Amino acid sequence: MNKRNSLFKKVSPIIASSALFLSATSGATEITPNIVGGQPADTSQWQFYTQILNSNGSTAFCGGSYIGDGYVLTAAHCVKNKAARFLHVKVAGFVLGGNDGDRIQVAEKFVHPQYNSNTLNHDVALLKLERTPTLGRQVALAQSNINQYVRNGDFITVAGLGRLSEGGSRPSNLQEVSVPLVSDQVCNQSGGSYANVGDVAFCAGFAQGQKDSCSGDSGGPIVVNSGGQTVQLGIVSWGVGCARPAKYGVYADVAALGSWIDSVKGGAQPISVSYTQSQTLPNFKLGEQVAHTYTIKNTGTSAFTFASVALENSGVASTPVKSIDSCSASTLQANQSCQVNVEFTATAPGTANVALKFKLDGSQTTYSAKITALATSSDSSCKGTWNASSVYDKPDQVTYYGKVYEALWWTQGDIPADSGKWGVWQEIGVDSSCKQ
Repeated sequence: MNKRNSLFKKVSPIIASSALFLSATSGATEITPNIVGGQPADTSQWQFYTQILNSNGSTAFCGGSYIGDGYVLTAAHCVKNKAARFLHVKVAGFVLGGNDGDRIQVAEKFVHPQYNSNTLNHDVALLKLERTPTLGRQVALAQSNINQYVRNGDFITVAGLGRLSEGGSRPSNLQEVSVPLVSDQVCNQSGGSYANVGDVAFCAGFAQGQKDSCSGDSGGPIVVNSGGQTVQLGIVSWGVGCARPAKYGVYADVAALGSWIDSVKGGAQPISVSYTQSQTLPNFKLGEQVAHTYTIKNTGTSAFTFASVALENSGVASTPVKSIDSCSASTLQANQSCQVNVEFTATAPGTANVALKFKLDGSQTTYSAKITALATSSDSSCKGTWNASSVYDKPDQVTYYGKVYEALWWTQGDIPADSGKWGVWQEIGVDSSCKQ
């Protein structure tokens, strides 16, 4: 699937509400539904909010947050393709195109080495400023694990200068909105790209939509009041549209990415790990065994040691077996690599998923390499008309292993059976030609 066409990155113009941050104990009954446009933020609570601008421009295209020591935290997709010399920031800038805030040239840009422009995993970047700001203040960053601060359903608050509705206008002043944290399991059920959220990102929003961050809010902070202190939990990353039902906002997980952030700020050489995050294998028949080799390489200059290496299976995949594992407890020097060989079968026709998840010593990040393969029955008549390389759009219909599906929007490569209730494919009937 070409996710660049189906993910709406939230660059350049938040659906807002609430003038004050909510603590993690705030309940759903305290939020008034149907607030789209909302109220201006209380800027005294957002003194760390930072605008990201082109060096020759006056209107922010992304948001960020000042985290101290002359560094601004933002989303990788905001600045990946821009040289540092062409970037300015406005710390404590709350007016769109205004003269407020402290405008500073960016001296250096650091993009997470594992950033993936297709999935937007590891969507984090740091901007080192030419000087420390004279206005505003820094924000505290979440440490270790987001669950230390909030539970699923707790409200967290995001701010930005993005659009007030999908395709709508941008506000003159900073806006904010409070949305509930959504579990990875619920988020994954939205299908499509949401199926891969977890490990280094989280979802927030309402099942019915109505409130969300939007285009232009990318890179901005989502925070919680923790014991009287404002703590940044995430970075606005992406979403499908704005405030659509069950199309939650996705945020880079600051706690999970903390070791890399700290390594950049501390001047240490960041660890660089190379591996294939997602791969689709050829179809296989029931009864056949699938073998795959995961390769992990140290593409940086600093050595790292594996703290844990584990396998997870989902869908119709049987419990995978490691036939070779040269990674567990090993240390990789620069340019060294290791392999984990796995074998699995399928318990029924359908999609088989196997994920290799690993952690490194001294890091809270869980890395995930996922493989997907379609298990088919021996009756080829059930395969249907869907083709992974074909482009579909509403109201195209396909058949797929005994069922008929209709596309709800543009898609390529999304497996109909994996789409879920809120995904791109909607099940509309039974394929009578399938004799399975």
